[in-house]
Amino acid sequence: MTSSSEAAQLYEITYLGTGPAPVVRTVEAGEVAAVIEYAGEHGMQVLVRPCRPAGEPGTRKEDAS
Repeated sequence: MTSSSEAAQLYEITYLGTGPAPVVRTVEAGEVAAVIEYAGEHGMQVLVRPCRPAGEPGTRKEDAS
C-alpha cells in the first residue's frame, strides 16, 4: 500500500507524426491505457516512457558521467 505522500508514477507520452515538433505530455500511470486506446482509435502513434523523479540517477552510460 502506498502513502498519499508518495508521488504517483508518471509517464511521458510523445505523439509521433504531429508535425515538426512532436506533442509531449505527462500522465499518471492510470491514464496510460486510455491514451494508447485513444491514439489507436485515431490512427496515431505514441511513445510511452516512464518519467524519473527529479534527482534520481539514470541507468544509461551517458547519465552516469
